Amino acid sequence: MDIQFFIWAFSSIISILNPIGAVPIFISLTESYPEKERFLIAKKVFIYATSILLVFALFGNYILSFFGISLDAFKIAGGILILLIALDMVRGKQEAKIQKKEIIEAYEIEEVALMPLATPLLAGPGSITACMVAMSEAHNYLDKILVIFAILLCMIITYVILIFSEKIMDKIGKLGIRILTRMMGFLLTAIAIQMIVSGLRAIFF
Repeated sequence: MDIQFFIWAFSSIISILNPIGAVPIFISLTESYPEKERFLIAKKVFIYATSILLVFALFGNYILSFFGISLDAFKIAGGILILLIALDMVRGKQEAKIQKKEIIEAYEIEEVALMPLATPLLAGPGSITACMVAMSEAHNYLDKILVIFAILLCMIITYVILIFSEKIMDKIGKLGIRILTRMMGFLLTAIAIQMIVSGLRAIFF
């Protein structure tokens, strides 16, 4: 078992997911619901976002092949995308992953859970790219299983954080969330650069 590969996959996915950063948005969208329904929304967010990430992780290579895109080119493009997101996280200027219009229109439980919470807040372009790149780096079936396990573990952690979102907000506050987001952004910056370097090395060397 390649523990180092698992740690890399887990770190890249959890950093771009940034579940702590999703706490304020989750609270704002679910504050009018009773506690039982908030838990139901969190459960549905977990199911929807996990399903989206697993589909792209498992079938992403076929999608790339269909469009004639090489894995190395995708690593470079994905690394650049993740780097831009990471730099915004580090500088505290990360743009909202969801539009204000979507927040206003999200009333029903199913709609709130699927859009905008599951996607694009959690299972957005960055996290989908991270999952696809991690799967492309898997050299055997065991590594692929590790990527799937990393995705599931990341989403379980996200689910638990959403369940206890109000308590987390009370404990660390908005300042604590900003600090953790910047720390994840710094880690994600290094991961993104490594993706770009890996893709360039494969193409030119």
